[in-house]
Amino acid sequence: MARAVKGTENYLTQVLKHIPSEIVMAYVTIDGVLQSSYDASVPQERQILLMLLWFIFGMLTVLTPLWLHRVMRVRRKRQLYLSTLSVPVWLFALGGPFALYDWYRPALGAMILPLYTLIVPCVTHRPLR
Repeated sequence: MARAVKGTENYLTQVLKHIPSEIVMAYVTIDGVLQSSYDASVPQERQILLMLLWFIFGMLTVLTPLWLHRVMRVRRKRQLYLSTLSVPVWLFALGGPFALYDWYRPALGAMILPLYTLIVPCVTHRPLR
């Protein structure tokens, strides 16, 4: 799938190309394996799970611009930046390592994701002339 955003594409197509779906899918898969391997109700296992989830969170965030640039051939720096920034937003919305903290509520992610999606075009979209 071509991932480079073109100014001639419609808004929805541009928004979808800012979502690093392969990275999000990788996190969901790894998260599922880790959640089924460690019992978060056992304090020691919860700490290990939290450490592993943060490690995967960081690794996938760092990997995102490399993946997009080298594999998906994205060249625009703004797209690389916004797609990389979307990884923590998506992982927060999915729960990610945040879900293991008492303060986290899924409603927070449900608010952050659409707000981010509304903010991105304000940064990237050129006004009509």
